[in-house]
Amino acid sequence: MKELHGSATGVVAAPVEECAEFLRAVDRYPTWHPDVVRSVEVLERDGDGKPTRARGLLHVGVGPLVKDFNLILAVTLEGPRTVKLTRVPHGPGDDERFEVVWRLEEGGGTRISLQLDANLSVPRLVPLGGIGDTMAAGFVSAATSALSSPRA
Repeated sequence: MKELHGSATGVVAAPVEECAEFLRAVDRYPTWHPDVVRSVEVLERDGDGKPTRARGLLHVGVGPLVKDFNLILAVTLEGPRTVKLTRVPHGPGDDERFEVVWRLEEGGGTRISLQLDANLSVPRLVPLGGIGDTMAAGFVSAATSALSSPRA
């Protein structure tokens, strides 16, 4: 197992509520970040129809790490400003961890921060230095670009 950590921030003009809805709609991630999020299938929704559990296929191709990850993710909204995506273990003894936390702050637009933390099964000799920050920056860049583009 290898630890992977990363963070990134960006700013958009969209209001916090719009950003939270956008980030919680995990089934739309492949439309705005298709290089990494290859597919998402919502498995469960809450009473308002919002995703609470989803299956995703993530493709990571950064530096020496090239791998596809099939994940079941719990999707939670913690207050109006935090969207958390947490890998659901396959069963007892499954020590892999993957968590993405989006935080939103108002002030001169909406500041979008992403914190990525993972413990993944990758070959021991694969160096992961900086890969987490690169992945986080890619997600934030794709999200801010999509939120800044006119939507039909």
